[in-house]
Amino acid sequence: MSNAPAPCKEFSVNLAILAPDNKTQISFAVSKHCPASGPLLVLDFVLRTLDAATNQFQDRVKLHVTVGNTDNPEAEAMANRGLSMTQLNFLQGPITARAQALAQGGHSVTSDKKLEKMVAVMPHV
Repeated sequence: MSNAPAPCKEFSVNLAILAPDNKTQISFAVSKHCPASGPLLVLDFVLRTLDAATNQFQDRVKLHVTVGNTDNPEAEAMANRGLSMTQLNFLQGPITARAQALAQGGHSVTSDKKLEKMVAVMPHV
């Protein structure tokens, strides 16, 4: 019988749900990474509801959790590797909808505080 620890196994699970009424979005992601510094777990959850006045989805609940050593070169390299599926879904969902709504306004927009805020709070999976 070996006392050696089991090898770390990386995984990623992403779930996006749009409620049947088309007024509620739920995004959930969990992933495990295996840098040399030890396992790193990342969990993201976002609940959005459709705002009737703007016809845009608004974040109502947002949770981002990391467990493990995030202050090391391996974790930074994972962060710099590119967009995760959760980030892509976020960009292709509410951020794209907001940008398209601005474009349909028929006038030139050089800055939009709401869109800037949405990009700033994009999930960090």
